[in-house]
Amino acid sequence: MSRALRPLLCGLSGVLVLAGVVAAAPAQAAPTASLTASRSTVMPHEKFTIVVRTGTRVKRPVVLKHRDGRKWRSFRTTTDARGTARVTVATARRVEFRAGVPKVTVRGKKYQALSTKRVVVRTAAPAATVSVVTSPGRVGVTGRATPARKGRKLSLQRLDGGTWRTIVAGRAGNAAGRVDFGTLGTQQDLGGRSFRVVAGAWKGAPRVIGVARAVPTLPTPPREVEIEEPVDEPSPEPTPEPAPPVTQLSVTIRGVGDLDPCTEVITTKTDYVSGTMTFRDRNGGAPTSVVARLRVRGNSTASIARKRPYKVKLDKAASLLGMPGSKDWVLLANHFDRSMLRNDVAMRSARMLGAPWAPRLESVDLRINGRLCGVYQFGEGIEAEDGRVELEAGDTLLEADTNDDTDPQFRTDRGLRVFLKAGETSHPHPVAEAFQEVEDLLYDESFPDNGYRDRIDVDSFVTMYLVNELTKNLDAGFRNSVYLVMRADGTLAMGPPWDYDVSQGLVDLGYAGDLHQPAGWWIGRLFHPLFPDDAWREALLPSQLWREPGGHYYNRLLTDPWFVQQVRDRWREASPALATLAGHVDDESVRLLDNAAANFTPREDGGAGQLVWAAPEEIGSWTPMLQFASEPDSGVAPGEGWLKETARLRDWIAGRTTWMDAQFAPSGR
Repeated sequence: MSRALRPLLCGLSGVLVLAGVVAAAPAQAAPTASLTASRSTVMPHEKFTIVVRTGTRVKRPVVLKHRDGRKWRSFRTTTDARGTARVTVATARRVEFRAGVPKVTVRGKKYQALSTKRVVVRTAAPAATVSVVTSPGRVGVTGRATPARKGRKLSLQRLDGGTWRTIVAGRAGNAAGRVDFGTLGTQQDLGGRSFRVVAGAWKGAPRVIGVARAVPTLPTPPREVEIEEPVDEPSPEPTPEPAPPVTQLSVTIRGVGDLDPCTEVITTKTDYVSGTMTFRDRNGGAPTSVVARLRVRGNSTASIARKRPYKVKLDKAASLLGMPGSKDWVLLANHFDRSMLRNDVAMRSARMLGAPWAPRLESVDLRINGRLCGVYQFGEGIEAEDGRVELEAGDTLLEADTNDDTDPQFRTDRGLRVFLKAGETSHPHPVAEAFQEVEDLLYDESFPDNGYRDRIDVDSFVTMYLVNELTKNLDAGFRNSVYLVMRADGTLAMGPPWDYDVSQGLVDLGYAGDLHQPAGWWIGRLFHPLFPDDAWREALLPSQLWREPGGHYYNRLLTDPWFVQQVRDRWREASPALATLAGHVDDESVRLLDNAAANFTPREDGGAGQLVWAAPEEIGSWTPMLQFASEPDSGVAPGEGWLKETARLRDWIAGRTTWMDAQFAPSGR
């Protein structure tokens, strides 16, 4: 190399000499700033979030500018260490935003000034509408609030005399802003009555009272003149078969030979087995048959050969047992739950406490190729679709769980393992980053006065805390089967509820001596100080967040008096409905008795051969600290033994609601 070329090449930065070839190294892209609004259209005075990202992972000042006329106004804020600033604002009319990021020097490094593009947020007038649908003489009512806000509560009012009375209070709307208030009665009884919907206040936007609609009256039938004519004696029609007290589900699978249909045909979580499912609904009607594929589902229960749970997949969406149409269904075995009712009670309580959706489950008598397999629950699984988990564009359904899965996943700085189940799953990093921001706010030194309430769906956290506290659900302290939704605007919501077979007094957990008792806090209790070191906490604490002295997310939220007041108010609102749960257990005990007795009757006597003291050896293998709370008498008849189990559940849920009523009284928690 000549002396003339050597200093030239040495002085050129970003040039590499490889194998005699001169190649330019890729230049590092300059950071760019962006500004986004959590909503492009808002109601007047509705709070929304402006997010500024600088593209530089350092704290630096931001100048946020806005105008709703000709003049720009500005105020200053500061990003976090990730270079993100969030500001909650509200407006009464159309407004424009833009941001400037001044140049700054941090730890000796210079960062250039940046600016963002303009973003426009428009306003829309809110409205609440009611729809009245009459079909075969029945009156069904739905309500809708616009603009749609998932979780906004709608109440239904009826005009009685000259007074509007609320007949259904505070039902949370779905992603389309709709609430199905169900069937209210017959057209004959309600004809001429007026109904209206009231949409509750929402993040600063005031409540809205909708326009009333009247139920159409039935037309007066024309008077018929009867003319007697000679007729032939009609032939007797066959008497229709009466509806069974418990829905019957028969599965036919061909080509299985001498294999035991209940235990040896559907055996894996990966391979579907095709068959035909036929339902005889307890509510009457002709039998319904669908082509389906079944496989094993679940985690701990999947290994229980004597009564496996199943995932059901249809080729075409179908409405079954009165539930909205879908391709995806579940058959829950409730192997560990001796009453076979705990999931049902939990989902009912979730709806009473305001969950936008909780899986609908129907007890069925399951037979495969004519062999009785036992009482199962057929119903809705956790799926992102209309009528179940309704996601908006950019939302992501998440599950916190310790069990391995093939879905994309991330782990938070505090150890929570989270799977991306549906929605925006192709780009886990932004979801993980937004989730981490929320977690950091909950554990921040300035909590609760740090704006965390703008980053969580408070209503959903209140609902799911109360569902899990009421039921003392073993895994609900952010261990397993904890579902959440990360919304596109960076707001974290809790729910839907799932997996309550090991709850409501079923088990006794050594160090938590009152887990099986109706009294005492469970989700709200801080367990970290009870253990001498992290080895004990990791082994025994029913939470992935066992390292945290402040406990899991609910523990942190319950240190905020404002959040506790929301919990107290929600409980008082739902308490009258929750008081009916014990009566529901009694009603189901009567209805299911014969089928439940057959579930626990030995096969040689014509039953399904399940044990009323189901699987103490399996449940004990999870941890030596976990034991069934009661030991039933194996000498009693199956029906009598099952009734003792349902009576225990009834007394437990009655005692639990009474205890929580006392805690949330004015002088309580």
